[in-house]
Amino acid sequence: MNERVELIDINGDTSLTDSAKELLLQYGSYMFDELGLIAGKESFFKQLENFPGNIYLPPSGIFVIAKAGTAVMGCVGIKKFDDENCEMKRMFVSPEYRGKSIGSILCDFVIEWCHNSPYKGILLDTNLEMKNALLLYHKCGFKEIQPYCINENDHPVFMKYVL
Repeated sequence: MNERVELIDINGDTSLTDSAKELLLQYGSYMFDELGLIAGKESFFKQLENFPGNIYLPPSGIFVIAKAGTAVMGCVGIKKFDDENCEMKRMFVSPEYRGKSIGSILCDFVIEWCHNSPYKGILLDTNLEMKNALLLYHKCGFKEIQPYCINENDHPVFMKYVL
């Protein structure tokens, strides 16, 4: 990968929204087909129909894609959870770009963006089956916490980064 990775806010550019939707379709396939997760499938694809909606809009949130040249490599969203916390959502790196630090770049972006916000913490929920994601979140400083939302999969993991 010779080109510099750019993180681009999708708001206001429909071509970027389409790229983000394609990534999220891959993410859904990964979660529900490859990993065999069941819970949340219907709501995931329903949300995708109206993506991005108004939950990823500044100043309370953002949705970015990672891109180098024409290659769209990954994505992540930040949305308001409550007055003190936001939630990191839909972190995904396409399989062909894994192992190239794209996940770290996305995670670092979320932390940096949130340091410049009024939030005091970043929440996320994931699943034990997403082993590489869990390793990344721990490496980035997220700590496991008690459940803060509903995740009906068999092995949910809830995490928080204190800003």
